[in-house]
Amino acid sequence: MHDEENGRAPALAELRRRLTGGMARSRMNQTQLAARAGLGRTTVSEALSLRKPLPSRETVAALADALKLPIQELLALQQAAADEAGTAPTGGPGRPIGQWEPHDLEVHPAGPGRNGSRSDTSLGQVLPGYVARAHDEVLADAVGNAAAGHSGLVVLVGSSSTGKTRACWEAVQPLADRGWRLWHPFDPTRAQAALDDLHRVGPRTVVWLNEAQHYFGDRAVGEQITAAIHRLLVSRERGPVLVLGTLWPEYHHQYMALPAPGGRSTQPRAGTAFRPHAARPGRLRHPGPGRRGRARRGR
Repeated sequence: MHDEENGRAPALAELRRRLTGGMARSRMNQTQLAARAGLGRTTVSEALSLRKPLPSRETVAALADALKLPIQELLALQQAAADEAGTAPTGGPGRPIGQWEPHDLEVHPAGPGRNGSRSDTSLGQVLPGYVARAHDEVLADAVGNAAAGHSGLVVLVGSSSTGKTRACWEAVQPLADRGWRLWHPFDPTRAQAALDDLHRVGPRTVVWLNEAQHYFGDRAVGEQITAAIHRLLVSRERGPVLVLGTLWPEYHHQYMALPAPGGRSTQPRAGTAFRPHAARPGRLRHPGPGRRGRARRGR
């Protein structure tokens, strides 16, 4: 029989009793609660299930807020349940930066390796030398702030093959020496992976949102993802974190566009994230004529 049913985990049983009671009073189902809390439906289902592990502090806080329950009381129950189970917090999703290969993060190869093949040479060995440009200063500032304990978000805007992803890869290398993790939400889809696990991201993590339109612009869950990123960035107990994204100019213009008088934005949260007052311009140049981009930074 399950530990909660035997009474050996009273704090966890009480935590789930309060959550399920709050959901019943709110008259929301799990799908509606997930949307209100900015969590994945699977995350909500597991948090309420007697057969699943203890939900994280971030999940409990999000659910308590959505259900208008006393957050600190529920967090105290979550901590008591963790003490009862003897569990220690994990590092969250991702793995140490030094364990990543750049091609796994979608850094494009400049050309074939020796003998025209990558079979005997890793992409990390065949990446060409890197020449810093103006936007690298913006990235370096953000990385330095993150290393000093301040969470932040930077989105590099530029056309295809202008070196956006490579610039982000070079920028995070100082954090590798400090033991930071990197998480690239990708499977089963970028948006679903982000929605399911953003609440688990812990301190000293780089959240890698290459082709950020797949996250912010997802029609089903883009707004929830943006809200979850905002919650992550303003949470002191979960920081510092650094959210790095890349974006084509057309998507940036779409998010920045103001609605017509009397209309409403289709993605208001994403638009807020990219407003100029939350950004510092840089410049991303491509050897080809007329291609350029810029770095947008928010906190």
